[in-house]
Amino acid sequence: MSAIKVKAKDVASSTKAGFEKAKASATEKVEKATTTDPEKKREAEEKKKERKQAAEHGKRHEVAEHGVERRVTHVAGDGGVGCNYW
Repeated sequence: MSAIKVKAKDVASSTKAGFEKAKASATEKVEKATTTDPEKKREAEEKKKERKQAAEHGKRHEVAEHGVERRVTHVAGDGGVGCNYW
């Protein structure tokens, strides 16, 4: 896989994670605004943290998979990322 395609996948993963984090923050704010119960407000904060961690974990997992694709391309010798023998 070419370096540009792998980099584009990395950027897409990062963008997706950023969107998920923003969505978690917005959801938390809505949940906190619609309740007066302090316990539910704490639960909303905890959910936000969990969602953000899940998004970051998913991004790191996807980027690691892209790294495997880079190495497979290099081992295959099809001129991919890291092939310096041309």
